[in-house]
Amino acid sequence: MPEVSIIIPTYNSAQYLTDAIDSVLGQTVGDLEVLVIDDGSTDNTESVMRRYAGSVRYIRQENRGVAAARNRGIAESLGRYVAFLDADDTWLPDKLERQINALGARPDKRFCYTAFTLVTADLSPLGIVRSNRHGAALEDLLMNGNVVGSICTVLCERSLFETSGGFDQGLSQCADWDMWVRLAALTEFLYLYQPTVTYRQHDSNMSHNAPLLEHDSLRVLKKGFSLPEVPDALRAKRHVAFARNDMVLAGTYFHAHLYRDFLRCATRSVWTDFRQLSYLFGFPVRIMKRARPRQAS
Repeated sequence: MPEVSIIIPTYNSAQYLTDAIDSVLGQTVGDLEVLVIDDGSTDNTESVMRRYAGSVRYIRQENRGVAAARNRGIAESLGRYVAFLDADDTWLPDKLERQINALGARPDKRFCYTAFTLVTADLSPLGIVRSNRHGAALEDLLMNGNVVGSICTVLCERSLFETSGGFDQGLSQCADWDMWVRLAALTEFLYLYQPTVTYRQHDSNMSHNAPLLEHDSLRVLKKGFSLPEVPDALRAKRHVAFARNDMVLAGTYFHAHLYRDFLRCATRSVWTDFRQLSYLFGFPVRIMKRARPRQAS
């Protein structure tokens, strides 16, 4: 049994795939298995993978979406821990070593994630993204959204998936958030402040389909608050979580130039929790900040 199984789903990302795989094979720990799950690529992914024969398991399936590809990887994996890496991102060489050591020192935690560095398509740094954590992981995930950020920072015990089930293949943009909520009902999360991942920003990144994001995020919150592990005190704040999510959706609709939906979600948010007005009033300032060039941290 390897210590870590690394699952790399890929779909038409051959131009980046070598960087991702090499960053895994260059880790400072060696007890690994690497699984590349090709979700029906039509580019030259298969020919790229031939150079890794013997060191990487290459599994090809018909196109079913990234959640299905990750579930296939989990089902095929053997390691004590599971880690995920998207085909267009990379890891720092000591990423796994730092997380394995951190979890070894904290046996009360079975899930670890880290900060990550935003980079351009050619890996030039843009800035560091750190988690907006305030308290227990389950509460943070329900009240503040996907505080984990990039799935590529995660290392967790494979046995957790046997208890919670796989990624929800009915979700498109929020399948990872939904998974972390379910896992947070089973274990507390360990967070490492220093970045271990480079997250590429480029034209091929999945764009936010605002109506789909609304559908998925509302489903995640409804599922999450229905978990029996959610404390009554947290369940009583359910309306605040939905109001916050509606305000996030309002911003997404605004940037998509869907102004009627922006007003619909903003109104629903404030009607549910009037404290969201302060966030709404600060919207112009955030737009200006977003328009400024991002500087490396």
